[in-house]
Amino acid sequence: MITGRISGWMLCLVVLALGCGASEDEGKLPVVPASGTITVPGMETAGLTLLFLPADTTNTNAWSTVGADGRFDISTYDPGDGAAVGKYKVIISGGEGPLPEDDPRLAKIPAQYKDRDQTSWEIEITSDADSNHFDLSVE
Repeated sequence: MITGRISGWMLCLVVLALGCGASEDEGKLPVVPASGTITVPGMETAGLTLLFLPADTTNTNAWSTVGADGRFDISTYDPGDGAAVGKYKVIISGGEGPLPEDDPRLAKIPAQYKDRDQTSWEIEITSDADSNHFDLSVE
């Protein structure tokens, strides 16, 4: 009888401890799906990395790797999960790999598209996922 009570209490403590653990999503901002396309005349864009730098410093940076067709899905925590609602400046940081800034294509892209203070690309992620599609073009 005592053993049964102890086992019952132990089970309750285990369940309580599991329920009180830190959530994997704790501290993460909610994100909304967002995507788009990028066009750079005369250049293959596949593999370029785009950085989405929030105007609101309480938001988290987002990123995307451009696909073969010039399309991208914005990511914050997991690939393609989206970005937090807010305004972002967008820059090109280079291609995939350990040193994306060494991507030779970057030399062909005007400086304004690679610098947060110069970029003319500004987007706004809204809570309406259907309106979060952006077409970026290097002029």
